[in-house]
Amino acid sequence: MRLLQVHTRQLEEFNGQSTPPYAILSHTWWEHEVTFHDFWNPDHESWESYSKIEGCCQQAAKDGLHYVWIDTCCIDKSSSAELSEGINSMFQWYKNSIICYVYLSDVSTYDDPFSISSEFRSSRWFTRGWTLQELLAPTELVFFDITWNEINIGRIHRYSRGPWAGQNTIGVSNQEYYSNRLGLLSLLSDITNIPKNVLDTGDVSQFCAAARFAWAADRKTTRLEDTAYSLLGLLEVNMPLLYGEGRKAFIRLQEEVIKSRDDDSLLAWGYRLALKAHAMLHAECVLAQSPSDFKHCHSFQKLAIEETSPDVPLTTTHSAMTNIGMQVAFPIRSIDSKNRVFIAILRCFVPGTYNHRNHLVVPLVRTKGGDKHHYSRAPGSPPFLIRREKLFSIINSSKYLFCLSRVPSMWRLFVTAPISTTPIYLRDSIMMPPAPLTWHKSRKMVCETMGLYIDEVVSAGYELSSFYPPWITERPANGKCLDLRLGSSIPARSILVFSRPKEFSAGSLFFAISISPRSRQIAKVDQGLALEYLMEQSRRLKVNMDRHGIDQDTLSLSEEDTNGQTRCICFLGFEDMFGDVRIKCKVKYST
Repeated sequence: MRLLQVHTRQLEEFNGQSTPPYAILSHTWWEHEVTFHDFWNPDHESWESYSKIEGCCQQAAKDGLHYVWIDTCCIDKSSSAELSEGINSMFQWYKNSIICYVYLSDVSTYDDPFSISSEFRSSRWFTRGWTLQELLAPTELVFFDITWNEINIGRIHRYSRGPWAGQNTIGVSNQEYYSNRLGLLSLLSDITNIPKNVLDTGDVSQFCAAARFAWAADRKTTRLEDTAYSLLGLLEVNMPLLYGEGRKAFIRLQEEVIKSRDDDSLLAWGYRLALKAHAMLHAECVLAQSPSDFKHCHSFQKLAIEETSPDVPLTTTHSAMTNIGMQVAFPIRSIDSKNRVFIAILRCFVPGTYNHRNHLVVPLVRTKGGDKHHYSRAPGSPPFLIRREKLFSIINSSKYLFCLSRVPSMWRLFVTAPISTTPIYLRDSIMMPPAPLTWHKSRKMVCETMGLYIDEVVSAGYELSSFYPPWITERPANGKCLDLRLGSSIPARSILVFSRPKEFSAGSLFFAISISPRSRQIAKVDQGLALEYLMEQSRRLKVNMDRHGIDQDTLSLSEEDTNGQTRCICFLGFEDMFGDVRIKCKVKYST
């Protein structure tokens, strides 16, 4: 490890136990930084970027420290071996530091960090990929503004951490520390979407991989590969660096996580996300493509083994990547035999929802070219939450358990054995469609389709959030028309949910449509997932396409501002088009 001596401004190397106490600098890179090789340039102290190094050294000397570590100059990035070692060790270096100085070059001296429009809240430091580990790993963090004045929001000090555990917070009294801590944690949690207990302790052990990826969902890196490499320490894995591999780096990172731990939350990607583009309707991969796919998983926690019985009797899973796909073993059950749709039950939960009586499930369908144990994710149906009592009724095929689960003491008497798991292969989406429907009299095989034109709702700002069943495709050469698979003898029904962010307040507007050969209906709904909505509406233990609560021919969706006044109304209906259907949409704004 190479450190900078704060008094001599000379770089020195240390190994293992000989490493002295040191401070560490967290910052965002400028266009021209003082690098390792620039230190031998006699003019480097006159460069603008050297002011960060000077400020860091002066602050460390003031705190009684003799060494600092700065990523710009303490790693020789021209050496691929040293760069790889540094990136794989960086999280531990931050964790072992005495204190981390967070230098915010875009925050002025008189800024109020707690203001909604503060410079602190919008600082570039909160948007960069590398600074996530710098926020979570160090034992102590202190924030500085552009002139190296300490920002008056308190410090984060994580007790019993690192080799310097037990030492007092530098320059801060206990009274001042405790008075500022809760306000600072709330502020940082509000900005980063990271739970306050993680920010307070730095302990991420109870949070699954999906949550850790979610904390990086809105962060960017200059090099695409660094999106993955910046998360190595947080995910507790090591892997070689291969700059030039692009998005494959994030796939490799997930594969390393699979090798190192029992964590099926990697399959939670897509939770609460709308479909980004109609061209991606069936582009369902086994693993996520970026941390943004986990955006809403920030609070997901592991389901501990002792929690799995009797209330939550799930057995431990195992997983591995193969040339066929991801081999994994977890509980899987059919919820719609007609459309060959199943749900896989993940061993993670979301605190604070459904009164803690919930589980995360991933809809699956059988794939072509494999046996009955080959599955892929069901297009149009992202992972969703399901109430625990309904879930275990499905698993045990018992309506009795559904009623019994409402009495916890009786539930514990009957549900005690772990749920059996099924080893399966998860592959990229190559679906096996359901068998064609049949005419009752002629036995003629029929598989009709209907075009659904959504150009007007797309122009109004709506996007397709989800759909069910998964056999909906995009009509070739027309990105604003969908092909719905419908039957002639046994009328098949399709449920589609559309969403749009509100313009005058927080949140989103949702509406769902139900289409069959004989009916078109529409209704306002409170969620964006078609399958989750159907599961909630169904009184039975499986999907019931005939019980959906969508029963209007037209719909008026009004949006109010924060004062409760109606600002716009969206009028929705249907128009028949020679066998196809268009969703009519007209938005009227109030003056």
